[in-house]
Amino acid sequence: MSPEDLLKFRFLSGPSISPDGRSICYSVHKADLEKNRYDSRLWLHILDSGENRPLTGSGWEKFFCWNNDGEEIVFASDRKDPEKGTTDLYAIALGGGEAQPIGSLTFAISSIVHLGGNRYLLSGEDPRESEKLAEADYMVFEQVPFCSNGKGYTAQKRTALYIYERGGEARKLTPDTLDVDRYRLSPDKTKVLITGPDFTDVRPIRSGLRELDLKTGEIDELIPDGAFACKCADYLDESVVLTGSKLDRHGINENVAFHVLKDGVPREITPGLDRGLRNSVGCDCRYGTSDLNLAFFVDSGKIWFVSTDGIESHLHSLDLSGKIVQETEKISSVDDYHVSGRKAAVIGLKGLALQELYIVESGEERRVSGFNGWTTSDRILSVPEPLASRSDPGCPIDGWIMKPTDYREGERYPAIIHIHGGPKTAFGEVYFHEMQLWAARGYVVAFCNPRGSDGKGNDFDDIRGKYGTVDYEDIMAFTDEVEKLPFVDEDRMGVTGGSYGGYMTNWIIGHTDRFKAAVSQRSISNWISKAGISDIGYYFVPDQQDADIWDDVEKLWWHSPLKYADRATTPTLFIHSDEDYRCELSQGLQMFTALKRHGVGSKICVFKGENHELSRGGKPRERLARLEEISRWFDRYLKD
Repeated sequence: MSPEDLLKFRFLSGPSISPDGRSICYSVHKADLEKNRYDSRLWLHILDSGENRPLTGSGWEKFFCWNNDGEEIVFASDRKDPEKGTTDLYAIALGGGEAQPIGSLTFAISSIVHLGGNRYLLSGEDPRESEKLAEADYMVFEQVPFCSNGKGYTAQKRTALYIYERGGEARKLTPDTLDVDRYRLSPDKTKVLITGPDFTDVRPIRSGLRELDLKTGEIDELIPDGAFACKCADYLDESVVLTGSKLDRHGINENVAFHVLKDGVPREITPGLDRGLRNSVGCDCRYGTSDLNLAFFVDSGKIWFVSTDGIESHLHSLDLSGKIVQETEKISSVDDYHVSGRKAAVIGLKGLALQELYIVESGEERRVSGFNGWTTSDRILSVPEPLASRSDPGCPIDGWIMKPTDYREGERYPAIIHIHGGPKTAFGEVYFHEMQLWAARGYVVAFCNPRGSDGKGNDFDDIRGKYGTVDYEDIMAFTDEVEKLPFVDEDRMGVTGGSYGGYMTNWIIGHTDRFKAAVSQRSISNWISKAGISDIGYYFVPDQQDADIWDDVEKLWWHSPLKYADRATTPTLFIHSDEDYRCELSQGLQMFTALKRHGVGSKICVFKGENHELSRGGKPRERLARLEEISRWFDRYLKD
């Protein structure tokens, strides 16, 4: 593999089966180096013939919905004026022809649902706050959070729901203070379940549940904010089903359960389910995945959801009795899906193959696209090999090594330890572009899932108040096993990671000198400052560190890598983005400054106009530049 192969990959997202069950519409994205953006088009898969064909051609398509008859698709596009921040809506017949404009909105929307006839339900940001931010010479913040990764400073912005009729104007349905997280339309299309908080000062971490009557406009509060952390809710038969938790046992990362709402109280129906209801399997080759990765879907009297089980993610079904059936087996990572009539359209990763479209039905998983087949047929790939370890006798750690693609018996190679983000995510055995590049460059690549990772239940992934302790022990025990391999040169070891992995990289260089080079990406270095700046810091820091600034600032400082930066000797490259509001730029700058002051070789690369998603969804040129900076750094210290 070469870095530029990234430009040839196709990323798939948003599959949706037509109402008549005959077609699947989905989005296909590819990098456009010349324009430094991603080309996004709608494609159609015809189930009877197996044909895949492009439906649109502008490259500016976003999300879409089917009209009821399944013969027409309505979609949002930026093809007219990509920089304006407006939304243009088009309709296109499946039989062919040009897309026809059906309306234009003065603000950006994020989803569309057909209500029948010429009416649609939309979600999007309230344009009034956007206009204030755009036109004013200064910003006014009256709430926390006041910023959002990928969106910048948001002030008092909310996501709202709107009714739109073709050719008319959008009419707002939700109050100014309600921030819509997710919504689901009732089967008769007269009501909407809404999760998301109503607040003015500080956004609560426990969001309530509301029901909007589309006929009267009235909103009923089914579960108040603060009582229960509702993640998603939908209608099933005569019941309301929802996922959520009180967050009273394992904090904000607690695995949620399924509930049925009875007399205003969530009644749990899956007490034995101890898994994160999302796909946590790490990969840097996805783009445009829909909200179903974090939610669930109701069809044919069943609840459909994805969870991470060990090192893979699978699609499951659930009935109201609490019976769970795993619907996929061979697909390693279910990235996106849609279900209709117990037939599932799944976009996923299988082994080292990149994303493709699969049909899952009656226990069969059938691949129906071939966008990325060349990656396994025309390229030499390094296959992950299991390497288990443990620092605690009762806690085995899953890990892997990848040999250099030009591996020769008897030679010894430099190695890179890669640490995932989260911490509640997980490495699996799927394709990871940057790791394949390092293997192609002559490195042994090693990675593991220390305590804190997803896929093994609450007791394993709950490391609140323990950052830098048990997880550090696990990573070091795994590194010990890597160094024992006869083909690894223990004197040429490097370490890298992003987000939580960047935090651990910062922590490691202040606690050991066993690594000869480090690359710290979108990292955390100071829990005290992060609590007041990051878009999630105000709740993430006190929850995950089990301490707050006013009750135990010393504990926050003890767990901060910056405290130990004066001990570091490892040459370190810092990768950050100036619009990262998740692990803000100041975190990297503080660590970089500390290393420079103490005479440690270090460099920081700040990518303009990028955010926390640089490695996964950043613009093509910046993604390639990042890969080259990391590779040059490791080559300098581990090879030269």
